[in-house]
Amino acid sequence: MKKMIEKHPFAIRGFHWVNFPILAIMIWSGLLIYWANDLYAISIGDITLLHFFPEWFYQALNIEQRLAEGMAFHFVFMWVFFLNGLFYVLYTFISGEWRYLIPNKHSFKEAWQVLLHDLHIRKTIPPHSVISSRPTI
Repeated sequence: MKKMIEKHPFAIRGFHWVNFPILAIMIWSGLLIYWANDLYAISIGDITLLHFFPEWFYQALNIEQRLAEGMAFHFVFMWVFFLNGLFYVLYTFISGEWRYLIPNKHSFKEAWQVLLHDLHIRKTIPPHSVISSRPTI
């Protein structure tokens, strides 16, 4: 059985996972704002080549124009996203985790090796020097 090595402390993982539902709600509310006034299209002169969301799309999903609701959700969750980011930055500086965000002389070489491995171009496993140099919590 493989042993999982946690690369980041629980707090940093938590701040990032909080962003996932916040950004999902902001995308949804942004679509509500967009759907309220669907003016974006690819046109040449008066001829519309492509409408991003054609009329049949709105009818099929029974989408109503809900601009106020979309703006309200977007505004509220924008502040939640901002506060989460502020707390993340404060935690990073107070805990000293900011030192691990600064690239060292091996970072770019290791990033290239990880990229080659992830694209299945290189078969060897990339080095774990970043993980091994991190203090355990």
